[in-house]
Amino acid sequence: MPDWLPGHDLLAIVVGAVLVLAGLAILAGVKARPAALAVAGMFALAIVLLHVPSAFTNPELLRSPWWIRTFESLALGAAAFIVAELARDPPRETWLRAGRIAFGVALPVFGVLHFVYPESVAMLVDAAPVPFPWPMLWAYLTGAGHFAAGIAVASGVMARLAAIVAGFMYASWAVTLHLPRVLGDLPLRTAENPVGYAGNRQEFTSTLVCIAFWGAAWLVAGSLKKRDPLPARPLRHE
Repeated sequence: MPDWLPGHDLLAIVVGAVLVLAGLAILAGVKARPAALAVAGMFALAIVLLHVPSAFTNPELLRSPWWIRTFESLALGAAAFIVAELARDPPRETWLRAGRIAFGVALPVFGVLHFVYPESVAMLVDAAPVPFPWPMLWAYLTGAGHFAAGIAVASGVMARLAAIVAGFMYASWAVTLHLPRVLGDLPLRTAENPVGYAGNRQEFTSTLVCIAFWGAAWLVAGSLKKRDPLPARPLRHE
């Protein structure tokens, strides 16, 4: 949210509180559907009210950040929508399909960014605590992986397999790239930062986003799992 927005700090706290409460509700299975719908609605509002206008007010963002912010919101909002629909008994396949298409559409955008800025991706890979050979190759491979997974999920062709593999891809990043950097840079209190999180906030956020995408991909896969029909009610003989 832009700093000039009235009530900026209060809005940030409210959004954070809603996310925490919604996450707890979903984990506990208590009012999971309205909680997931609230999260999906927040991401949708962020796209309409924040990200789309920023493309016009600050075109410099279109070089990369705008695409990341907008389509991360689309993908995670779609995953929240799928959670809400899976909490419905029975879930509506049409709406699950809409959520999967929205999630799938977002992934090729990240693939494009991997091909447009391969050096940036390679730098992240090269700086990983777990060494990876040929960082440029990984930049292109993961870009292609986003393309393939997104097209498969959006089209419904081998969608479940693609979502499962995409989830493993995000899981591997969380474990080998992000978590070691967060754990290796644990927050230390200093005179300049006596309160709040003192570690690398960008890396910490990236870790949580990566874990969220890991879960989102497997939610998509779970929505494609064949569900056994309810057993027929036995006939009663008078």
